[in-house]
Amino acid sequence: MANEPIKSLFANDIHRRIEEVIKVDQTSDDILRDEINEYVVTDAIRSHYTNIFDAFRETPNKPHEGIAIWVSGFFGSGKSSFAKMLGLSIENRVVAGIPAGDRFAQKAGDNKLQVLLKAINEQIPTHAVIFDVSTDRGIRSGNQSLTEIMYGLFLQSLGYAKDLDLSELEIALEEKEQLEEFEAEYGRIFKKEWAHEKGKVAFALSEASRVLHSLDPETYPMADSWVKAVKNKADISPGKLAERANELMKRRRPGQALMFVVDEVGQFVARDVQKMLDLQAVVQSLGVKGRGKHWIVVTSQEKLGELVSGLDDKKIELARLMDRFPLQVHLEPSDISEVTSRRVLSKNAPAQKSLGELFDQHRGRFTEHTRLTADIKLPELTRDSFIDLYPLLPYQIDLIIQVVSGLRTQGGASKHVGGANRTIIKLAQQLLINPAVNLSDQPVGSVARLDQVYDLVEGNIGSEVRAKISAISKELEHPLAQPVAKVICLLQYVKSVHRTAENISAALHPGVAGDSRLAAVKEALRQLEAANKVRLGDDGYRIPTPAEDDWERIRNGISPKPGDAHRIYSEVLAAFWQPQPNHTLFDTKTFKAGLSIHGREIVDGDMMFHVQLAEVGASFQALATELRARSQQERKSVFWAVALNDAIDRETVELFRSKEMLARKEREAKTADETALIGEEKIRQRRHQDELRRLIKAACLAGSVSFRGNDRSPDDRAVDMGKSAADILSDVLPEVFDRFKEAAAKPADVKKGVDALFTADNLQGLPSVFGTLGLLRDEKGKTVFRVESGALAEVLSRIEERANYGDTASGRFLADELAKEPFGWDFEVVRLLVLSLLRAGKIQATSKGQTIDSATGIEARDTFSNNNFFRQASFLPKKGIEFEELVKASEAFRDTFGSEVRELNAGAIVAEVRKEIARHEDPVASAHGQLIASRLPGATVLEGAIGQMKAILRGSEDNAIATFNASHRSIKDAIKRATELDQALSEPRLRDLDRAREALKTAWPFLRAESDVSEELRVKAAELEDLLARETFYRELPTIEQNASAIDAEYERRFDEALEVRIAAYTQALDRLAHTPGWDGIDQDQQQRLAAPLERGKTRDQERVPIPQLRSELDACETRLQDAIAELHRIVDGDRVATVRLVGYFSGGVETEEQLDAALAGIREECSRLIGTGKKVIVQ
Repeated sequence: MANEPIKSLFANDIHRRIEEVIKVDQTSDDILRDEINEYVVTDAIRSHYTNIFDAFRETPNKPHEGIAIWVSGFFGSGKSSFAKMLGLSIENRVVAGIPAGDRFAQKAGDNKLQVLLKAINEQIPTHAVIFDVSTDRGIRSGNQSLTEIMYGLFLQSLGYAKDLDLSELEIALEEKEQLEEFEAEYGRIFKKEWAHEKGKVAFALSEASRVLHSLDPETYPMADSWVKAVKNKADISPGKLAERANELMKRRRPGQALMFVVDEVGQFVARDVQKMLDLQAVVQSLGVKGRGKHWIVVTSQEKLGELVSGLDDKKIELARLMDRFPLQVHLEPSDISEVTSRRVLSKNAPAQKSLGELFDQHRGRFTEHTRLTADIKLPELTRDSFIDLYPLLPYQIDLIIQVVSGLRTQGGASKHVGGANRTIIKLAQQLLINPAVNLSDQPVGSVARLDQVYDLVEGNIGSEVRAKISAISKELEHPLAQPVAKVICLLQYVKSVHRTAENISAALHPGVAGDSRLAAVKEALRQLEAANKVRLGDDGYRIPTPAEDDWERIRNGISPKPGDAHRIYSEVLAAFWQPQPNHTLFDTKTFKAGLSIHGREIVDGDMMFHVQLAEVGASFQALATELRARSQQERKSVFWAVALNDAIDRETVELFRSKEMLARKEREAKTADETALIGEEKIRQRRHQDELRRLIKAACLAGSVSFRGNDRSPDDRAVDMGKSAADILSDVLPEVFDRFKEAAAKPADVKKGVDALFTADNLQGLPSVFGTLGLLRDEKGKTVFRVESGALAEVLSRIEERANYGDTASGRFLADELAKEPFGWDFEVVRLLVLSLLRAGKIQATSKGQTIDSATGIEARDTFSNNNFFRQASFLPKKGIEFEELVKASEAFRDTFGSEVRELNAGAIVAEVRKEIARHEDPVASAHGQLIASRLPGATVLEGAIGQMKAILRGSEDNAIATFNASHRSIKDAIKRATELDQALSEPRLRDLDRAREALKTAWPFLRAESDVSEELRVKAAELEDLLARETFYRELPTIEQNASAIDAEYERRFDEALEVRIAAYTQALDRLAHTPGWDGIDQDQQQRLAAPLERGKTRDQERVPIPQLRSELDACETRLQDAIAELHRIVDGDRVATVRLVGYFSGGVETEEQLDAALAGIREECSRLIGTGKKVIVQ
């Protein structure tokens, strides 16, 4: 059989007509019959149908809004056929004498699918409107919205005029029962039938106007009165479409569901936000108003997520479209091999035998010569797959799919691949019969090559690339040069397959018994590279495209400005600071190096490194000199001068070009070429970034570092920036923090010292940390604290300075101040020093309104053992009252209370201070209490002042004056704030605040989870949350009230809606219960008892319930009704009533006819048993 042509192998006529594209609106019985008969249902496709049929069948029992189906797939995947078969089978129209549903169910050959489809056809009669939105002849123009198109074709399918004005007339006349009279009068006047003529809109409008004039001359006094009044006035919206679908289906298709099948919607709405939003509105309206009776099926080449993500505008609204399509079908490439084999390449019996023998004879070498390496597992070449797909090879189907998909949108080609090669099935047929390839006339043993596929899809490849490949045969002598270029061109659309010489040779293998072409392919590649017809990149061989040339031209035209270069330098230098250089001084505390570049702080730290860059040569020398001089003036910082050379400049330019190209092009990349260029540019960017980092590191290590006029530059052995900075830090830290040693101690030793001060009876025998820090001295044989010098003297002076200013020194203030240079003291050490001063009797502390004089009391332990309490505590010098203190107290009194003290003596001043403090204590305490009680922010601000006020009222005269002098500013501020709070927090305003918090606590968590809440409301909720957390919330009360009202209003709207729906459902349920046979035969008490659960749902609740509860009660309505009906039957029929619940028989689902028969047999057996015992069976 080796001498026989390939065309002798096939079971079917390979020249028979195969439709390029299935037309969803084709209505010819013969064509529909052939389409159904030829349709191949693979396992994956069968699963999709079963899921959809199952959801469709369940909808009448569980109405919902998820009625939209999105069908997507690559070119030729069969998405139009899928959607068409779905519409035909559910509508069940008669095709050549047999219902389409029966034809399709038989073709599918699946018991579960058959059962589902039969149940749908019997229980849910459906009217289908099937059309192609891109080709339907009734579509006026591309400016029409999908709503208008769907409505017009829907009207036409029901027998109405497609023109909106004429259909509105028909609908209105039909409502008034005048349509027949209108049609009769039309026939009388024009001697024609209205049904046949209304499609001729140009004439029909005027003729209808004349008929209306004849029927009602008073309303229409002239023959053209109506047409002048209404022409082009009718309009349609998504909401009206859904309403009319309800209304008109009841009129002309009562009891039927409605299904729209719309082909090529993806192409229709792509890149058009308004059309996409229109589609969203249509789906939403049909779902909301149809509640499962109106379905829509749409097809698209892209998945819904891909289509939505490609639109930048209104992404939030479009993202909601995803939720509107709960059923999404994507037809994968995996089934196309089976479909192609069965429809085009099916072999006759002798061919199967001879091909099997041919494969067995050459299996080893043929498999080796056609093996492709790839990043994914390609279909394996087996005996069966060879027979099924010959003369194609299994992997070629996958390659062709990716090639055709890749050709969709690429430079120089039409936007969509068209013509005879649009589908894989059609392309397989063309490989056999197209004169350009004509494989069918080749002898058995020849196989399809990838360069032959190129010949069939050439028209869809960019003209520039096509011209390059076309010229190869004239410019190069090697016979495989042009075929190799063709293969490379197509493989560039197949990213998973490596474009190596071995794979190119495999793609060009001519026949089962042929020798390898690898050597010849390598020589052809060498000639092609030499002639710049192909190029070898990181991803293999490829043909240079004009896009690559344009890319380089644009890239080379980019140059960084000084600011751009500075940003790049800053990024590189900041990377050197990760991890941040540090040094532990005296093995007690770790100090970190900060980083500033050209005066801008990049990384915060304990000691700043100022880095500046200049061009190598005179500029660098001048900069180094300048920074050395600055270091003598700014003695707390390190200055680092870095020289920029030509190599750094070049790499900076290249890195900036890469960054800029990616910034410009990365988001715009759509085609395979652009994506590849982006990937290459990212690799180039990383390469330049690494090189620039290396060069700048070397420049820094060779740079000039100055500190206080001295050279601190790294030595020649330095190789790491972080380590070099840490070494410099270790050298200069002792000079900057030259007083650190006075309080340098390890944390564990410090903690022992603090604990000892709480309990020690005297200062003898204290832990060693006190000796290390020099905190003790001998005074006439007794151990006392050294407060006149050293660390204790420094802390005491800070407390005294703060008190002299009229404010207290808090623990936080002391810790922060003494952490700075020249001290750098640790927080724990500062706490030990302050506690030592308290133990020495030099200061007093105030914490939580209590004055603390002793370090051994429980109050001191509480304050100094808790970090936050210590930071909040305030400290004052402990000293007797001097005249200067009295003068200061009188001035503080005037500043705080606005009046003068009567006498300048301690008793009088303390009396007047305490009088004023007592007068204001209650308002401040009241304001504080109000904030606490109402859970409002800002209480801590008043709490500190209240503590000082209590200390003044309760302490000695000396303490009172000292405390008042040190804290009068905070007391004054507290009094002012208390007054403002008292004025602002009226009862109505407090109720407003409670309502606002309640809105955030109760209403907003629910609303936040709702998908259709506006972005404006989300912004208001975020603002409300922020305002209620501010200490100055009382200044924003109007805004708080407005935002809370907006949240409450939206919640109320949804609450009322949910409540009305629940009431309507329970009202209807009560009506159904009242019309149940036997209801009138029971007494009133029994009726009230049975109806009580439903009555509760019908009435408005006395206590407000959450919306989710309302919705759950709505869901429970049907169950409660069925329970009431079952109870009614038990009352009427007594013990004779028995209930059989079907759910128990189908809990595991039904997948086969045998399972269905078993379940039905079980139901029948149980019912028969109960009937046999005299029971009346209620089935639920």
